[in-house]
Amino acid sequence: MSDEKSLGEQIKENDKIVDAAGAIAAEKLGEVNPELALKPGEPKQNHIKLIVDYGPLVAFGLTFFACSVFKLVPKGDALIWASGVLGAASLVALILGLVAEKRIAWIPLMSCLITIPFSIMTVYFHNTMFVKIKMTIVDVLIGSILLGGVLLKKQPLKALLGDALKLKDAAWPRLTVYYGLSYFAMAAINEVIWRTQSDTFWTTWKLVSIIGGPVVLSIALLPFMMKNLVTDPGTDDAPKGG
Repeated sequence: MSDEKSLGEQIKENDKIVDAAGAIAAEKLGEVNPELALKPGEPKQNHIKLIVDYGPLVAFGLTFFACSVFKLVPKGDALIWASGVLGAASLVALILGLVAEKRIAWIPLMSCLITIPFSIMTVYFHNTMFVKIKMTIVDVLIGSILLGGVLLKKQPLKALLGDALKLKDAAWPRLTVYYGLSYFAMAAINEVIWRTQSDTFWTTWKLVSIIGGPVVLSIALLPFMMKNLVTDPGTDDAPKGG
């Protein structure tokens, strides 16, 4: 009996570890959707957090368009300079978050771990392909985490948003699948755009899709979420909808 109990406790502990890892991985959503990076208890008007989440992206866009419009660098080099600024700004955001919050936040940390190597390769090899495929890799990574979580009977999206968004338990796997598929679709679109369009078009797409894409997706999923919203906090057994 003691052995069986020990084994059962070990299984529970392993499940807790997997759940915790899923929650941490889900926070990666914040890199492509900074709004999701906000903890339920944190005020959205937190200016430091907004700077940390959006600062590198804004710095990237401003650098590219300033270099392009005012011809500050040779033609074709604007995206390379913007990539270097993106890598540097990501590191500054990580440090700023550490100073302001007295801890290393997962979102900026993961952003640095992915962004800085690709920024360095873009500048070193003088090849914009690296910064462009980074967006594809990030979207595929997030989509895989979400869909993989569903296959493993885990709910990374609920772990991230469950305190702020009260949905019926049966709705979370479907919502996770919708989000996962949307990231794979974004990755496919990115591959088509960077291979066929100009740097200016791709940069515009990057800025618009990262900020506006999640908003459009949330609006599209609003009817589904409204049908599955838990109105009585004491129960999750309301009639299923959507």
